Amino acid sequence: MPKAFATIEHSQSYYAFYDELLAHVRAGFDEVQSGVQGDAWIWIFRDGEKVAVDTFYSMQFEINSDAESALLRDVIAHIGQKYPVRHYDEPREF
Repeated sequence: MPKAFATIEHSQSYYAFYDELLAHVRAGFDEVQSGVQGDAWIWIFRDGEKVAVDTFYSMQFEINSDAESALLRDVIAHIGQKYPVRHYDEPREF
């Protein structure tokens, strides 16, 4: 079951912010899948791991993973270079 580890703080609607965020994520990672279907989602893959950046459970983009991993830390760090990222004290379970 995925857990939310952090949220990306932004003032735009998630739909307006999506293209900018996606371009930033693609600049940092090789294997990225994405889409908008009511909600927006970006999946980042590396070495069999997956991290999701999505709006499925919030109006802000949350950074989700099944467990803490090197990829999760790298995604949070990369996004945090450009946008404020608020880490949850304890991962939120869905």
